Amino acid sequence: MWWRAVRARRRVAGARPASTAAGKSCRAVVVPRFGGPEVLEFRQGVPVPDLKPREVLVRARAVSINPLDLRMRSGYGRSIFEPHLPLILGRDISGEVAATGTSVSSFSIGQEVFGALHPTALRGTYADYVILPLDELTLKPATLSHVEASAIPFAALTAWRALHGTARISEGYVWLYTI
Repeated sequence: MWWRAVRARRRVAGARPASTAAGKSCRAVVVPRFGGPEVLEFRQGVPVPDLKPREVLVRARAVSINPLDLRMRSGYGRSIFEPHLPLILGRDISGEVAATGTSVSSFSIGQEVFGALHPTALRGTYADYVILPLDELTLKPATLSHVEASAIPFAALTAWRALHGTARISEGYVWLYTI
């Protein structure tokens, strides 16, 4: 399969492991083919990718399920994602920094963080260890649990987009939100 060739090429090129803290593999929930919930598979021994200079390896404490994950599992974006099966779904995460890339100075090992991957990321958050670009991660407020923090990123981005993109709310506007 294609991923074996990629791993072999990395070994030959002398790429360093992502982190000694993460080890060489982790557990993950993968989608080997498109379909309903029955296609989800729990796998052990999933390789942890190499860490690039501006990336952070996060040990997951909580992840959330978004409508995008359900649509992707059902085949949304098939032309983009099918060549890359099996996929690891998930976009939102909260956890602890396990390792940092060589160009990362704003996070340190052990810090609690949360963030979201780009919608087209090929490797999602349904895994023990997740690599996020530096600019898609922030420190987790101490007042939030990991479960609460993992539920924020995509929901907050959706609300932001609705307010600023669709409703065109900007500085000086006053609005009332009621339930």
